[in-house]
Amino acid sequence: MICPNCGAYLNEGAEFCDACGTFIPVEKKKPDEPGNPVLDALFNQPVAPQPPAGKKRLPKAKKANPLAALIIAVLALIIVVFFVILPNKGVRRSIPGLPDPVQEENYKYFEKDINGYEVSIYATYSYEIEALVVHVKNYYGISMQSRLSPRDVALAWGKVAELNDKVDFNWKQHNRWVHWRINNWEDLALVGGEDYVNSHISNNHLIPADRSVRRKVKRLKTGDHVKIKGYLVNVDAENKSGKVMTWDSSTTRDDTGDGACEVIYVTDIQWLK
Repeated sequence: MICPNCGAYLNEGAEFCDACGTFIPVEKKKPDEPGNPVLDALFNQPVAPQPPAGKKRLPKAKKANPLAALIIAVLALIIVVFFVILPNKGVRRSIPGLPDPVQEENYKYFEKDINGYEVSIYATYSYEIEALVVHVKNYYGISMQSRLSPRDVALAWGKVAELNDKVDFNWKQHNRWVHWRINNWEDLALVGGEDYVNSHISNNHLIPADRSVRRKVKRLKTGDHVKIKGYLVNVDAENKSGKVMTWDSSTTRDDTGDGACEVIYVTDIQWLK
């Protein structure tokens, strides 16, 4: 504190200068200056934190619209039903008089480049089968097998095809296999027993020869009476990293279990009445 008259240093709160005796007026706070209890309470309200300089405040996340989500789910279900389920559903029926498949030795070689694999396809027999489609199974994904053979078809002929709508066959395809089951095993006598059934059905891995044949393969559905022409083949595939895949066809209709499926390089499909 300094005397306004002589400039001497004074004790804080002194009323007179000890050097010159000048009266020192006491400065009073104005009511509207900080320190006023009313204004202090007003000015000291908590302030919301502000984002650092140069950074924008993030927008608030919008709440999901339940109606829009429901509409999307319904549309997805419609697409699955009309483009996946119904085209493959077909009808259950029987066809009498279908003969055994015909195969003849016929060696050929085909090459394909699929999903990074160099695929070598070795034909061992020409193959022609007239049969009833009892089940179909699509295989999706980017694996070499799925790209090479996008659909398996379960076929029946002989008494199995003739009695397919009378015997309670339950057909199912899974993991590149076909399975069948009969609730009433007495019905097996109608079709000659378990061995007869196993030798008159086949699960077939279909490899389309070209785009036109691929479109035909995708049209196949349960209940179709078809004639499939092509070759029974063995497949060797290898990618640049050295990964190898082999797939060998069965060449007999009497085998069951692993390796019993026919791998068919399909050159044509005909639909019959």
